[in-house]
Amino acid sequence: MNYYLTLDIGGTDLKYGVINKDNELLFKSITKTNGHLGAKELMNTIKRLFNEQSKNYKLEGIAISTTGGIDDDTNVLIPNLSITDYHTINFREELKELGVNIAVENDVNSMGLCEKDLVPNSDKMKCVLAMTVGTGIGGAIFIDNKMHKGFKYTAGEWGKIFMNCKNDSYEKLSSTNALIREAKKVRPEVNTGIDVFNLYDNGDIEIAAVVKKFYQGLAKGIANLVYILDPEHIVIGGGITNRGPRFIEELRAELKPLLWDYLYDSLELSLAKNKNDAGMIGAFINFKNIFL
Repeated sequence: MNYYLTLDIGGTDLKYGVINKDNELLFKSITKTNGHLGAKELMNTIKRLFNEQSKNYKLEGIAISTTGGIDDDTNVLIPNLSITDYHTINFREELKELGVNIAVENDVNSMGLCEKDLVPNSDKMKCVLAMTVGTGIGGAIFIDNKMHKGFKYTAGEWGKIFMNCKNDSYEKLSSTNALIREAKKVRPEVNTGIDVFNLYDNGDIEIAAVVKKFYQGLAKGIANLVYILDPEHIVIGGGITNRGPRFIEELRAELKPLLWDYLYDSLELSLAKNKNDAGMIGAFINFKNIFL
């Protein structure tokens, strides 16, 4: 049996596990990224995790999902502020002493690689989008079953698009963080999206107005993407999707007046299924696409 170390590097946490060729996680855990200690220390952490798991598994490669953009040719990161000196790192050079193949992909692209394959017949679709709604908003674009990364490998950073004449970004207005921030203005005790929707479901009128505004903003950004890219299917992930099918129903209600009827009727929306494991699984799918 072939085994691989897979990692999902976030600004706060580093999720890691051992995966087999069938995309099954045989072991998984989490530790702190400790980005303030710098990129070199993070590389040391990866080496330590590799050596620890090598005691139990014969590891034949490392698959990495990471915050920030990644240059496919050089495996060098585009500047990222959450980890000190991260943009100076070339993963393959830093980890070559481990003697295994290494593949690196952006975290949202990794989530997209994982979740797209769970959409029936996605390999035959003209365009599929995957997006995360959390601290920010990001996405992955698949055209004719191939990921579109753009000239500088940053395609899908639609959380940065401008949404109004004030130059407010999409994620400033419609991320989970934005929802919580606006809810706190009327209910200071709110700390999470779950808190917000509990109040919403219990009939809190002021919170209902906040949630309505959130869905309207989120729908507006998605409508813009639909008019630009004309996707057949959009997979949505992130903590906000813990609301389940009601999230899709409520979002579709705000999308309906924004889209031409034939676009609205043909557009499929679904929730990401692998949640916290999607980055690790998607990182390995990227590894397989390159090396296996």
